[in-house]
Amino acid sequence: MAWIKRTFVALLIVFLLLAGAAAWLLMGIDVNRYKPQLEQLAAKQGIALRLDGDIGWQIWPNIALELEGVKLAPLPQPDQPLVQAEKVAVGVALMPLLQKRIEAQEILLMAPQIDLVVDEEGRGNWELLTEAMEAQREQQAGQPPQLEVPTEPAEPGSQQLNLALEKLRIEDGRISYRDASADSEYQLSQLAVTADNLVPGGEPGQVQATAEVVGSALKQPVSLNIDSTLALDEGLNGLRLQPLELVAGSGEAAAKIYLRGSLRRSAADKPWQIQLTLNAEAQPLRPWLAVTGSELTTQSGAALEKFTLETNIEGTDRKLDMTPLQLQLDDTVFAGSAQLRNGDMPGIDLTLRGGELVLDDYLPPPAPEAEAEQVEPTEPAPPTPLPLTAMRGFNANLDLSLDRLQAVQVIMDRPQLQLTVDNGLFQLQKLSADLYGGQLNTNGQFNARGQSAVARLSGGLADVEISKIQGALFPSERVQVSGKSSITWSGQSGGVDTAELQKNLRAAVQVSSEQLYLSPFNLEKGMCQLVSFVEKTTLPERQWENRTRLQDLRVNILVEGDKVKVQEVLAGVENIALTGDGTVDLEQQDFDFALGLSLVGEKTSADGCSVQNSRWRNRPLPLRCKDKFDEAGAGSCKPDSRRIDDLIRDELKYKAEKKYGDKVKEKVDDLKDKFKGLFNRGD
Repeated sequence: MAWIKRTFVALLIVFLLLAGAAAWLLMGIDVNRYKPQLEQLAAKQGIALRLDGDIGWQIWPNIALELEGVKLAPLPQPDQPLVQAEKVAVGVALMPLLQKRIEAQEILLMAPQIDLVVDEEGRGNWELLTEAMEAQREQQAGQPPQLEVPTEPAEPGSQQLNLALEKLRIEDGRISYRDASADSEYQLSQLAVTADNLVPGGEPGQVQATAEVVGSALKQPVSLNIDSTLALDEGLNGLRLQPLELVAGSGEAAAKIYLRGSLRRSAADKPWQIQLTLNAEAQPLRPWLAVTGSELTTQSGAALEKFTLETNIEGTDRKLDMTPLQLQLDDTVFAGSAQLRNGDMPGIDLTLRGGELVLDDYLPPPAPEAEAEQVEPTEPAPPTPLPLTAMRGFNANLDLSLDRLQAVQVIMDRPQLQLTVDNGLFQLQKLSADLYGGQLNTNGQFNARGQSAVARLSGGLADVEISKIQGALFPSERVQVSGKSSITWSGQSGGVDTAELQKNLRAAVQVSSEQLYLSPFNLEKGMCQLVSFVEKTTLPERQWENRTRLQDLRVNILVEGDKVKVQEVLAGVENIALTGDGTVDLEQQDFDFALGLSLVGEKTSADGCSVQNSRWRNRPLPLRCKDKFDEAGAGSCKPDSRRIDDLIRDELKYKAEKKYGDKVKEKVDDLKDKFKGLFNRGD
């Protein structure tokens, strides 16, 4: 075993001799001579490089150059550094160093800081750096060409600086971003990066990075972990991800993003060509709402548990195509395509087809009904301003459809939405669906280009079961409407907030139905009550139904803000012709209708009441239906005493004229002549 001991001693002596020789060489190389050279090279690129400390040597654990107090800033503003680091260590190869040549192989950045700031006008401080670099290039391009004099070949022992980077390490880095125009701030801290084999044109290398993100829109820190295999093309004109995995987490929130593909350009002045495969998932999704401060209590506890995205991304930094595109939200799968545009006007084209979506699962649960004695009057909520500025400055084309959608208890089959956006002009090209046996079709426009919005909407709903619509949108335990109906509408509004939109709403609505049932009102009973009152007869004894069947119904409605005015009602009730008008106050939750019931024939129905006096036939008898929505009942429709009195006076006058003949008429004409001058003195 003695030869092992002798070999180990010999190797130790050789190592000590090499270390001593390296130390002697390092002491003999004046690396600070490169300091002005580095600063000049940076200045030629429009970058102000400042090295506050000397360039020194690090012996252990690797041989490296050390630069302390490194700061980078735009050349016109050298006192406003964009990037700075406490220490930069550049590892060098040992064998070239023995020949007094410096070949950088590894870079270590200690506590680097990058400060990105956007001012109130939306201008970023990094734009100053890029503009300075561009201005420097233009200045150099404008200078006349200079005659290049060949230099003497470098001596073997002369000092040279080459870069063949094999490793990059960043420790305790920080990147801050502050936007004064949006009043937002974010910071990426504890940045640690380890990258191997970053030699352009070489084999793929391994990159690992970790960091923590905090910001004004984040209620708790988010940790990031990146693990990737990547390769750099020659000339730094390409990057291959084989693949890249990003894991983000915060408490119970977790998400993963997988990227595989490449980014390449044919030359430095050519656009980047992007070709990537993207897979992303967040399971569960709900905790991320707490991270962003948008916690949502949903009707279903199983909602917001899963989100995935799969797509292929191709294009340039000006236009990206995402085809095919597949999204999944819980149990609902969407498939389609998308295009992102980053031109003078950013835009998006999105086409998605999905299965069944129960939107109610994602809405807040209904508020519990408060007891009457606990209800206290509260101030109305202030109107919500319309975000007109945010609604401008982009274009979009959206085509979304589902097999089925359930929203606010309304079930729609095959709903489809087609919407285009042109710099604040929103055009609803199509909104259609099969709705409760009927067909919905509507279109409209919302113009947000001016100082206030202008909106219009028109469309129709054909052959729909009105009871299901009423139950979903206007639920009432007392008033019930059923039957097939068709509705058309046309309306417009405008304003700067939600209150003005409601106040300025003007709409015309037409309702038609061959047969409609209205409960709990019985208009035939109301007609018989009128007849018995004017004819002084007894109301027939029968079991009156607690509803009315309206035949060939036609209704014209005018909406003005919170007021709904029914301008005309035409319908048939058995042998009764119904006409009338009225108002509905949505704010006060009440209604008031003045109806006229005309008997066609001798009886209101086969077992209804009869009218003995033929003068009451084919003549509108007044009925008034007035009540609160939550108090409406069979007693809400009663004879209108105000108009009945006029009818009775006319009937008495008719009977008097019939009994006394022309004498009554002559007496009336004589009285008119006597009083004529009295009422026309001013003429």
